[in-house]
Amino acid sequence: MQLDSDVLEVLSEVKVLELGTIARDGGLDVRPMAATWIADTQQIAITTPLAYAQKTFNIRRDGRVSVLYSDFTGSGLSGKSAILVQGVATAPDVVARPEDIKEYWRELFRKTPGLTEEFASDEAKATMDWYYLRLPVFVTPERVHVLEPVEAGGSFEPFPPWGAPMGEQIEDALTRYPSAAFASRDAGGHPYAVRARISAGDDGKLRVRTAQDFEGRIGPATLLWHRHNGQSGDMCSLHVAGTAIGSGTEWEFHPERIPGSSAADDGANDDWIADARARTERYLKRRGITPAPIDWAELAVLARA
Repeated sequence: MQLDSDVLEVLSEVKVLELGTIARDGGLDVRPMAATWIADTQQIAITTPLAYAQKTFNIRRDGRVSVLYSDFTGSGLSGKSAILVQGVATAPDVVARPEDIKEYWRELFRKTPGLTEEFASDEAKATMDWYYLRLPVFVTPERVHVLEPVEAGGSFEPFPPWGAPMGEQIEDALTRYPSAAFASRDAGGHPYAVRARISAGDDGKLRVRTAQDFEGRIGPATLLWHRHNGQSGDMCSLHVAGTAIGSGTEWEFHPERIPGSSAADDGANDDWIADARARTERYLKRRGITPAPIDWAELAVLARA
């Protein structure tokens, strides 16, 4: 697929995007992710730690995905059009170390140099080795939509109320973030997403206003609020699944649940690391995999490339 230079710049430089996959129940799972544009193969490379493998399971069942580039924090692309890529993804059943997906890590280090310091300490090497074992995803674009930009970002303080009832977390999100990624499936059943402004409605429902006509259909939908600092940390997010009804630029969203929450969602870093390590070990044990240790010297070479 031929992509123009403006689109390629966004695909190459945006630090955090929103990946939409189709869940087992036919609804959507939308998560903030990092990615690399691979020019040689004309694909978007995305990876996830083994601890958070659900999106790869979704893709192995149904490869239709959306990749929304709508948050330009730290990329130098402020004011550019948002880009939505609809395509087909593959998620090979392999555990990749950094040396197996060198181009992904080179680009990630280029765009987020703070990661270099994070893995350099002995403490990080002892506690974060699981983070560098990845499940790769490769997205082949089929359709590209150029969208109106909508303000992204949001505040980090006060700390988000993780673990609180859904209504309380949504109330916080409405004041914390200027917009959210809004997604449902289009007429062909493909994930479709845009960034939208969200406000409180009646009876616990939310009003969703998009900058252009939303091509998703009535039914299962999601909202993803998220914020990052443009470096390698300070990410906060809230993903809510529900039902949407509406047309054009005016929609109503009925929130129903927060999918995929875990015991580590209270925001405590030690709890998050312990939970992620336990999840990683379960993934490996169930598949009888014993990966080779992380080659920290090779990772340092990739960081300097």
